[in-house]
Amino acid sequence: MADDDRIVMFDEDCQLRIYDPEKFNEAVDLQRCAQQFNEKLQSFKDMIQNHMSVVQAQGQKIENEKLRAIGMRNKVEGESEVRRRKQRELQQAIKEKQTELDRYIAEYNSLQKLEAEQKQLIDKLSYNTSS
Repeated sequence: MADDDRIVMFDEDCQLRIYDPEKFNEAVDLQRCAQQFNEKLQSFKDMIQNHMSVVQAQGQKIENEKLRAIGMRNKVEGESEVRRRKQRELQQAIKEKQTELDRYIAEYNSLQKLEAEQKQLIDKLSYNTSS
């Protein structure tokens, strides 16, 4: 600003001004516009922060669900292993019972054979004593 641009004057409120009233009013308008811009910018920033907090909350929910799904998948995979192990145990128990049954059948057949031999001996002795 050159010295000849500086004018000392009084405005309509009787305040001492160095600037031209027109330039002063432009500066006041610019300051008001800048203040409105700052308020809008702050409002936008607040909206973005609210949006980000919602997005982060949704992201956390998604992460929790992913972890729950992984846990369920592991549980299902573990359940199939438990079922296979249980099936092997039951098959082993069946084999043991089958072996025991075969042993009992062999013992039963042996006892039947022994009983038949004893009856035959008794009949033979009975026939010899009666003759």
